[in-house]
Amino acid sequence: MLNAVLIDDENNALEVLEMQLTRFCKDVNVVAACKGGEKGIAAIKKFRPDVVFLDIEMPHVNGFDVIKATEGYHYEVIFTTAYDQFAIRAFKFSALDYLLKPIDIIELQTAVERVKNKKGEYSLAQKIQTLSQQLQTPNRMTERIALPLGDAMQFVLPDEILRCESDSNYTHIFLTNGKKVTLAKTLKEIEENISGNPFFRIHQSHLVNINHISKYVKGDNAYVIMKDGTQIGISRNKKEAFLETFRKL
Repeated sequence: MLNAVLIDDENNALEVLEMQLTRFCKDVNVVAACKGGEKGIAAIKKFRPDVVFLDIEMPHVNGFDVIKATEGYHYEVIFTTAYDQFAIRAFKFSALDYLLKPIDIIELQTAVERVKNKKGEYSLAQKIQTLSQQLQTPNRMTERIALPLGDAMQFVLPDEILRCESDSNYTHIFLTNGKKVTLAKTLKEIEENISGNPFFRIHQSHLVNINHISKYVKGDNAYVIMKDGTQIGISRNKKEAFLETFRKL
């Protein structure tokens, strides 16, 4: 059973979320529903919950203030937010759970299940630091990408990623230093987070950094050779778009 504290500045949002949790998440026990950050901080300190459903944009004391004021308390966070798509990308980068308002029942149940599975996985402070950095740079691609590795996070620059390869529900990320990092995420999830220059999905199973392609070989079975010597085929329906990314002489 997970004890939960709900924090939002809107009574209606609190009432709806509490009703949804009570009806559809039987393994969640709502110990407090708090209007505003100050009451939320007090509830966290009093009840020491397993999980906090937290709105970010609240007057006077926002979601980040709540987390900072309760740093010594160990709990998982699920943000409830009305943020735009850029901010959602930031949540994904920082490996934080979030729910878009109005909250979908299936997504709520999935988020609760993720919390149960990863409880204590790694530091909330690391996640929040990454999210904060992402939200402060809304007009440009993130300078660093956070790769969750057990109880830690490895930060890399986009151009330190050579390529990403799908392996069912996992993705192998190959770095320019020769190391390989395996994440419990599908290639589609990875692509959603780092798509765009310099990354291109050339095949169902491969996402490559075009800055690290050394050769393109034409033909019906066209392929590229990466700087590490790896040969990767290009899907036929990707050829034209792929070639348009390069300036040809």
